[in-house]
Amino acid sequence: MFRDADFELFEPRFQGDEEWNGRRLELRRRLQAFGERLRAAFRAEGVSLDRRESLHHPHASNRKRVRRQRTMLFRDRKARSALQRFLGRELGRDLDSARNNLHFQAGLDARQAFWGLRLDAGAWYDLNVLLKRAEEEEGRRALVEAGRAAPGFLLEVDGGGPRPLESLDSRAWRDLAGVLRPGESSLDLIQRLPRAEATAAGEDLAEGILSDLLRLLPFYRLACWDLDSPAGASL
Repeated sequence: MFRDADFELFEPRFQGDEEWNGRRLELRRRLQAFGERLRAAFRAEGVSLDRRESLHHPHASNRKRVRRQRTMLFRDRKARSALQRFLGRELGRDLDSARNNLHFQAGLDARQAFWGLRLDAGAWYDLNVLLKRAEEEEGRRALVEAGRAAPGFLLEVDGGGPRPLESLDSRAWRDLAGVLRPGESSLDLIQRLPRAEATAAGEDLAEGILSDLLRLLPFYRLACWDLDSPAGASL
């Protein structure tokens, strides 16, 4: 899936060099193709997603440095449109950004391949739903079950303090509900594989990532906001 030379693109000396844009574009196209495989797999499970890739060239939005590349899958246009109508024009337009939606991701940087489910601070709609579930015993039970269905993933809050997702019990989710702040906190369910191991895995890595992300579907369904979600119509 990834070659050692792919990881080299993200070493500091190359991150801002536009001469490497062609190589990064080729990698972007491979990520697009893999993203389409993921879309098809999720669609087969009844979940319709849109796909987007991160920038492959230095730009003001990435501070003129390409530190990583990834493909992202998030709620499709139909689902976004329903929420945008509810939220109104000003808030609703933010949903057009992948980062402002709960999203699956798969990508690489200089050190590793990574994949999982991410809530950036801008995905406060989805984090709010997750927290509402974590505030009630029934919701916490569902979160515990979803975590146990996805062994191998780490839960990280604001990029730190990794904990095995499958080890989180009801009390841990209750505690998280008191710490996370919609609009401020980010949350990752993530797996990482060091560069050498990712290179050695070859195409088996793609199959493994696909299987792993499908195991996160129960968690995605619990956190993805729609108008029937807990507090979804009273945000």
